[in-house]
Amino acid sequence: MESATRMSQGSCTGPDFWNMVADEVLRQDWPQGVHLQVFADDFIFLVNDGTKQEVKTLANKVLQTFKTWTDKHKLEISLDKTNYLHIKKNRSGPMWYSGIKSGQNSIKRASVIKYLGVLIDDGLNFAAHLSAIKNKSLILHQGLKNVSGISWELSRNIRRQLYLTVVEKVILYAHNITARQQKHLSSIQRKFLLNTTGAYSTTPTAALQSLEGLMPLHIKAKMQSTLVRVGRLGRNCDYEGFHFDHENYEQPSSPSTIHPALFSLEDRISHGGARSFQQNAK
Repeated sequence: MESATRMSQGSCTGPDFWNMVADEVLRQDWPQGVHLQVFADDFIFLVNDGTKQEVKTLANKVLQTFKTWTDKHKLEISLDKTNYLHIKKNRSGPMWYSGIKSGQNSIKRASVIKYLGVLIDDGLNFAAHLSAIKNKSLILHQGLKNVSGISWELSRNIRRQLYLTVVEKVILYAHNITARQQKHLSSIQRKFLLNTTGAYSTTPTAALQSLEGLMPLHIKAKMQSTLVRVGRLGRNCDYEGFHFDHENYEQPSSPSTIHPALFSLEDRISHGGARSFQQNAK
């Protein structure tokens, strides 16, 4: 989304002003069956209604309201990056037809859209996202092999740290989605385990995980998903026969809850006075 009225790059007040503008559309009284999700300047609408015609009518109504807001603040929608996705519950049913517009411009239909790094397909099976992760892991694996060759074989410890700090972070992004794909994650992890251990290619994956002391990716994904659900979202969760109640864990306070001027002196971290020493050269 682009604005006709620009401010200097890196403006300190820019994000605050944008939040004030975006808050107006977020507080809009949207019809039932409509949900708006925003991250920075990326907007996504979830529209749900009875028939296909009712969904199309409701979507056009929502987009017209959204366009009124953009026109008011002289914002321009990037039509090249705007698509709609029809989530098909019945794969054998009739295909969706066009007719969703933003003003006079028709919005293109897509079978896969990317939002916040996650590929969402019209079947909600996230096959496209998993395929993208697998391709990205192949690139990372090849890059790790190239670095090992240039550096005359990186030590085992360094290769292990590269796997933990880079590869795992990339693969386990959106861990709620990938946690259910045990076979895919195991095949991805196996290549890096072989590279780290230097074992024969016939070595079982479970043995490689035991040798390196690394947790299987699908288990780690489930663990991170549980931590986020309980610790960050404040929801109860059951994992491997254990029940986690979010009320039993301390929740971090929001930084905007208490104004800095109202902080108690007892709650502040203080340090003793610093002393400097100077030694004269002889």
